[in-house]
Amino acid sequence: MIKSPLHAVTFDLDDTLWSVDDVLARAEQVLYEYLRCEYPLIAERFAIADMRELRRRLAAERADLARNATKLRRAMLYYVAQDCGLDESAAEQFTELCFAIFIEARQQVKPYEEVPEAIRYLAQHLSIGVITNGNADVYRTELGPFIDFVVRGVDIDIPKPEPEIFHYACRQAGLAPEHVLHVGDDPWIDAAGALSAGMQAALICRDGVPGGSATLPDCAIVPDLNALNRLIDRALGCL
Repeated sequence: MIKSPLHAVTFDLDDTLWSVDDVLARAEQVLYEYLRCEYPLIAERFAIADMRELRRRLAAERADLARNATKLRRAMLYYVAQDCGLDESAAEQFTELCFAIFIEARQQVKPYEEVPEAIRYLAQHLSIGVITNGNADVYRTELGPFIDFVVRGVDIDIPKPEPEIFHYACRQAGLAPEHVLHVGDDPWIDAAGALSAGMQAALICRDGVPGGSATLPDCAIVPDLNALNRLIDRALGCL
């Protein structure tokens, strides 16, 4: 399923290289503790669950926010500020400060156990990139030294699975799409999106292949990065 010549591998981040739910929950808690100290009335009016629900509602109402996690969270914070009586200038300052606190905590990720060594091994043979819809900064993690290029949908306002974000990454790598493998945990956003852009694709299924696997995209399916590396080794003739 993985074909040679292969010159680069791109990775999704959240739930591919690390589990994201705990990271986001911890970052939201850090922000909420700040609000309790510095803006107690806002913290009383908007608990963490309230802010999550507001974010879901804004995403449902505005497609431009739904496609960009950074814009969505900023919009939620601005709404909270204005709903609690801050004027436009104060609401903007509140939004910037609170987002900075959240995004700092959001970078505190813990890669899955096999990931650091697997990425280190791959980087000896191939160019390594990132294609993500999230706002994590991989260069601030232990994986950063092995990453050659990063494309974040929140920065270029083009999310996966749109083909252009994958084409953009291939241009960053200086490679034709068929010589780049994209690896992610979502069958449609990652695997199908990459295939539609002419790239190769591999699906990480850490909890087993999901039901209805007959309808999954036609790509490699592996339980973790060690299994992925074995497939890549075979494709490149490294074994």
